[in-house]
Amino acid sequence: MMRSILLRYIGFEVLKAILLASFALVGLLAVFTALEEVQDFQNQYGFLSSLKFVGLSLPRLFYETIPFAVLIGGLVGLGGLAARSELVVMRASGLSTYNIVGYAMLPAIFVALLGTVVGEFVLPKAERDARLGRQQAREQTETIAPEFGVWTRDGSAFLHLESVRDNQIKGLKWFVFDDNQTLILTRIANRASFQGDSEAGFWAMREVTEVRYFPEGSSSEYWTTKRWDTQITPSTLGSELLVQPERMSVSSLDDKIDHLEAQALNSQAYRLGYWSKLLQPLVALALLLLAASAVFGPLRESSVGMRVFSGLVLGVLFKFFQDLLAPVALVFGIAPMIAVVLPILICTVFGWWQLRRVA
Repeated sequence: MMRSILLRYIGFEVLKAILLASFALVGLLAVFTALEEVQDFQNQYGFLSSLKFVGLSLPRLFYETIPFAVLIGGLVGLGGLAARSELVVMRASGLSTYNIVGYAMLPAIFVALLGTVVGEFVLPKAERDARLGRQQAREQTETIAPEFGVWTRDGSAFLHLESVRDNQIKGLKWFVFDDNQTLILTRIANRASFQGDSEAGFWAMREVTEVRYFPEGSSSEYWTTKRWDTQITPSTLGSELLVQPERMSVSSLDDKIDHLEAQALNSQAYRLGYWSKLLQPLVALALLLLAASAVFGPLRESSVGMRVFSGLVLGVLFKFFQDLLAPVALVFGIAPMIAVVLPILICTVFGWWQLRRVA
């Protein structure tokens, strides 16, 4: 009975601190995002459009700050119990340090799982809508198009897309090479529209010209309309152009990785995003363990302000290490899973070692 009461009490204190930290971090970053957007007002992109962008960015801000909210919440929640000598009473009543940390893990697991749901089902669409709306308002156009168009691959063909708009593509060019890197076919389509659903759809191309090259010359054909069957869909194009890998859903990343590897293309950036998304709950738990070890150790007698500051410093250092390993993994060909797991492992080992010293 007593353990059940303590479980609820510790869990409530830590959960309250995590939620307050999350609210503060998201609110602060939302203000910074709004101020940054003010500098980019142009065409139809004004105050109301920027507010919409910030609103659609809230799922991203919440998801990305969860590990640091857990870290700060753990420091403040457990630190408050330590400052009021409640941890001493709990340990004197028979609870071990590991019991207390285990109870504190439960609200962290809940928040981490909530973040996983947001990251999988809410974040990708909100991020796509936010970026698309901002781009369309700034450029007074409904197309998605980087300055020099988009390059992708479909089987043995290299494709250049001039612009993308919903289910429409404008300005398609195919370049096909043989094993000796000799150009053997080019195809140009004025536009293409997607027909059907994403599972069994196809692209209907208009005004298609195809040229085949031979050692002795070339031949050309023209079609007013032509069907194009491919795994490329409007959703994959929109996600790829507007949403960074670490902000895509796990299922979308899995599909993208399979597509790239089927085309013999480099999928490391998407694998890095895949493992980052998949293991994010472990990041939160590792940081909570680090927070608990600090509360039972060097920060036992510190003030709330000092614990918040310490949490911010630890969070920045952890984020810096994560961001440093990501490009290193891509440049030197390190397995993306190792680049994601290594900071978690180091954080967990250090936190556990520090906790054992004071347990």
